[in-house]
Amino acid sequence: MSTLLILDFDGTMTDAEQEGLPFTEGYLDDIATLTGLDPAEVRALAARFSAEVAADPDAYGWLYNGHIVAPAVVDPYLRIMPIARRIFDHVGAFPREVDRTRLLDGILYKYNYTKTTTAFRDGAAEALAALQGPDTWVVTNSHTEAVQAKVRALGQDWLVPQVRGRAKKYVIDDGFDALPAAMTLPGLSRPVLLRRRLYFEVLDALRQAAGVDWGDVLVVGDIFELDLCLPAALGARVALMVNAFTPEYEQAYLRQLPRGTLLTSLSELPALAAAG
Repeated sequence: MSTLLILDFDGTMTDAEQEGLPFTEGYLDDIATLTGLDPAEVRALAARFSAEVAADPDAYGWLYNGHIVAPAVVDPYLRIMPIARRIFDHVGAFPREVDRTRLLDGILYKYNYTKTTTAFRDGAAEALAALQGPDTWVVTNSHTEAVQAKVRALGQDWLVPQVRGRAKKYVIDDGFDALPAAMTLPGLSRPVLLRRRLYFEVLDALRQAAGVDWGDVLVVGDIFELDLCLPAALGARVALMVNAFTPEYEQAYLRQLPRGTLLTSLSELPALAAAG
């Protein structure tokens, strides 16, 4: 196995589309309440704006503190953000960006995230069992306790203490100069931002504790821009778990990246990790 294996969890070990259905429904209901629109009209607007967002990845994404930090289409949690902003624009609600960020990324996200269900990808338990060891870790934006509960549900209690949540992979620190500011991906005109200090600190602490170089690290995730761009820039191996909504430009980039891999099934993961 690779000397140090770092896994994302939600969307990587789970089916985010199934898990996120109640999240999306609750979020749209709350938008209807906040805007005064009929829930059916909110859903019609959401469908319309969803198509527009998907058609223009250069312009839309998860906007956090003035930066686009992830694509807008890969999972329900990212998808809802630009759609909600478009609905607010449509009715002229919450025009101040600071208010929108607090409401959408804070209150509504946290409240509706509690409604998510648990839906594991096929083979999740078997893959984790095959990867058991002190150098397999989970690093996730999700809350530590929520992911630990999912790990227990899979019967993989050995992994519980090796979960690092609240990694804040989306936070850009322009003053963090250990990496270039951005990288470019063919097919995407906007830059992919790299200066994710908090995420770097989590990964680097695990790397140093394992006593390995970045070349001996394998990071697996389902969103290149959140999970993989930073470790790829540092020289780690990266593997992208694709789904029906993975942008083609991400897949094309991984196909030509010498230390990159595309995964379509968790059954492929143990062999990849063992390849070193």
